[in-house]
Amino acid sequence: MNTKKIYLIPFETTHIQHLHKWLNDEQAMRMVGRTPLTYEEVVQEVEKKRMNDDLILGIETNEQVLVGWVFLKDIDHAHGRASIGILLSSEARGQGYGQIAMKKMIDLGFKQLRLNKIYLTTRGLNEQAIALYKKIGFVTEGILRKHAYVEGKYVDTYFMGILASEWNR
Repeated sequence: MNTKKIYLIPFETTHIQHLHKWLNDEQAMRMVGRTPLTYEEVVQEVEKKRMNDDLILGIETNEQVLVGWVFLKDIDHAHGRASIGILLSSEARGQGYGQIAMKKMIDLGFKQLRLNKIYLTTRGLNEQAIALYKKIGFVTEGILRKHAYVEGKYVDTYFMGILASEWNR
């Protein structure tokens, strides 16, 4: 019996210290293809998301431990679409939290925000994430060949999406 429970909670300013650590994790930087960020740069990233009206939520376990964040960005109500992103702490990866959090956020996007499509991009080398997204129901809509530069080489970027009609099946 799976007793894992997570809750999506408002992402508070006090959570930024955790996000700073997660974003600078070696594996996270490799998968996202970015360099380390200072605390001030992370604060600016969060503020930019807030100014863009992105929906930013923290991922909390039933033990009230913050293990990640999930967000909908580029929310376009006129066209019914948004991009989703997620990042977990290194300790929380591989435990099922990501799948639960993604499903909850997708459900919120389709049912509360009345979106028609939720999409994402991920590096082709992030096979674990691609497998998770496919398991949730995302479809590969395209591959941007040699689109990102990661650790001295160019890698593909996958563009994936899921429609409300697919989610509601």
